Amino acid sequence: MSYRSRRMRKHAVALDITAFMNLIVVLVPFLLSSTVFSRLAILELNLPASASGPTSVKEELQLEVIIRPDALEVSDRNHGLIRRIDNNADGYDYPALSRVQQQIKTQFPDKNAATILSEYNTAYDTLVQVMDAVRVAGSGTTMVELFPEISIGDAPAAGASAPQIPETKPVVKRGQGR
Repeated sequence: MSYRSRRMRKHAVALDITAFMNLIVVLVPFLLSSTVFSRLAILELNLPASASGPTSVKEELQLEVIIRPDALEVSDRNHGLIRRIDNNADGYDYPALSRVQQQIKTQFPDKNAATILSEYNTAYDTLVQVMDAVRVAGSGTTMVELFPEISIGDAPAAGASAPQIPETKPVVKRGQGR
């Protein structure tokens, strides 16, 4: 009987969670503070339909901005070139593009769609900056929405000045000749 009473008097071992609590105390504020700085920006793009046949086209503005290596061309698909903005010493002239877009918006206030056509070797940063100049104008707290519905596509060839995609040579396997 004395053996049994001695065994019952043993105390349960306490679980030491001090290290875990220290980790949580440091980790929770860090995760909460980092969520403030990470923000996703999603821009919805409309891609052109593939192999669409001839349709009845209304004679309204169909705004296109074509990114060439030496200039930005603002045009109407139905009526041709509106303005060509040549590159300046720093590269593409985005403020001039924004001014042209603002002038077009004053003439067509109900129009919200624009198409940006770029050549195959256009830098991603250039495409994004052109998209920004077409979508909104202004800086800081005075932002004006211009053409928020943007479609993107490939630019048509500009004659002889357009760079050509290099042709690939056929692969010859060993034993098949030269």
